[in-house]
Amino acid sequence: MNMRWKPRPYDHTPIFRQICTYFKEQILKGELSPGTRLPTERELALQLSVNRSTVSAAYEELRATGLVYSVQGSGTRVSESLWETTVQTAPNWDHYLGRRFFNPNAAITDKISEAASIPGIVNMIKGELSPDLMPLGLLGELAAQIDYTQAYSYFSDNRGEPALRATLSDFMKTRSGISASPESILVTSGVKHSLQLISNTLLQPGDAVALEGPSYIYAMQVFSSSGIRMFPLPVDEHGLIPDELPRLVHKHNIRMVFTNPTYQNPTGTTLSPARRAKLIDLCEQLRLPLVEDDPYGQLHLSGSPPVPPLKASPEGDKIVIYLGTLSKISTPGMRTGWIVAPPPVIAKLAETKNRMGYSSSHSGERLAQLYMTSPSSVQSLISIREALTARRNAMLSALQSELYPYASVFGGNHNAPGGYYVWLKLNLPLEDKQLVDLAIKEGVMLWPGSIYGMKKGFFRLTYASIREHEIVEGVRRIRRAFEKAVL
Repeated sequence: MNMRWKPRPYDHTPIFRQICTYFKEQILKGELSPGTRLPTERELALQLSVNRSTVSAAYEELRATGLVYSVQGSGTRVSESLWETTVQTAPNWDHYLGRRFFNPNAAITDKISEAASIPGIVNMIKGELSPDLMPLGLLGELAAQIDYTQAYSYFSDNRGEPALRATLSDFMKTRSGISASPESILVTSGVKHSLQLISNTLLQPGDAVALEGPSYIYAMQVFSSSGIRMFPLPVDEHGLIPDELPRLVHKHNIRMVFTNPTYQNPTGTTLSPARRAKLIDLCEQLRLPLVEDDPYGQLHLSGSPPVPPLKASPEGDKIVIYLGTLSKISTPGMRTGWIVAPPPVIAKLAETKNRMGYSSSHSGERLAQLYMTSPSSVQSLISIREALTARRNAMLSALQSELYPYASVFGGNHNAPGGYYVWLKLNLPLEDKQLVDLAIKEGVMLWPGSIYGMKKGFFRLTYASIREHEIVEGVRRIRRAFEKAVL
């Protein structure tokens, strides 16, 4: 890397900070892409005609921001993920300031967003039901029944409509085996809102949390935008590996654990019963709150029994904060989610909800209550499961016939027993940007593993948002992309 930029020796800003600011701006603007190797300290000192100690100080400050990392033998490179890799011995002020604007995958996400408007492209990234599976007709009928005689007020219960919380209590008891009183439920606008409330109420900037690596929570960047440090717990075909938790806790002072244990996004894995018990036991021993995100728990597909949530276990009830949503079993437009936690915690979360001014819709809550008590919603969910089963089967069949030997389903075909997704291991030496570019050129969209905090060599497909013939065609296009990659 040849440096055309030079520091200003007569500026009041110290030289090392000018160097740090220059690289920081280049990274945040995307001029230096993730993985780019910076000059060695000796090389940069010679190019800029400064002391090596000045460059060392600049690189040290850059490392503290999380924008770069250094590995002995391979030099200093632009960070490729938001995972923390170092032990913090002092406050990292950049977690409170500039770090939140850094997205190492911005170039890839921008490319994919632009591709969505290409005519005829097969979109295999949408994490939602296709419109034909959404109960839109039923919701339209129920919307006409909303009671508008009750005023919508700023001074309504911040926990949510009492009738909806009572309905949610019954729903969780009947469908999932969770015993939760209405007083222990807070209505939110969805999972992201729930996570924001937790991060702003129960955590502070600089706190460390553990979550699955890979994880869609990582992709949402809720924690990085709040200055909260993320550390990955590895995942295999049986889900999160809990034995790694004590090491992370002792090394990084983990304050909370987040997991999506059932039909995990993006891997589709389900945490085994033995690991569920182990995870709860470890969190209990370590006195750690365990946040269970369960958006797909109701979507067990044909041949797969329902999986009880962590919150439903006697031990889990003490330490688990449970997150639910209607988005994955109805329509994202419902904007209805909920948190289950001890009443004192719910009270604090409700205060934050009110203070942030980011509330849930009163009319939306009343519509959700009507939907959840409608007998037709039960049949709607059955129809959704049947359709997703057919689409899942179509995808697994197409993957088996079309993508061998270029890619394989993570953990084998048994790892798609429910939910929306199939996670694949790539058997080609492609960088994620190459993978995305090749796919788009062939008219198909997919999410690479780096979006979820994974190293290169993985990608996620969804079968929820497209029909069987589109699934088959999309997989064929991916194969054509791989064939061109090896030419």
